[in-house]
Amino acid sequence: MQNLTKKQLKFFGFYYFWMIFLVSCTALDFYMDTVSGFTFGYLGAFIYFAVRLHDVKKEALTWDWGEDEE
Repeated sequence: MQNLTKKQLKFFGFYYFWMIFLVSCTALDFYMDTVSGFTFGYLGAFIYFAVRLHDVKKEALTWDWGEDEE
């Protein structure tokens, strides 16, 4: 795993939180057998967040994060 600073973890945590949330919403819809247009919206949003996270991680390698505070 990458060595991430606390600032980076906070920043990427936003993406991870929403990806987990979207997966749980989709799983609940399938479990409760209430699949609707929202379910596919959740899947689309998940794909968007996954692609965006990949791009942001690549871009973040060039950012100056400053010193990590203890």
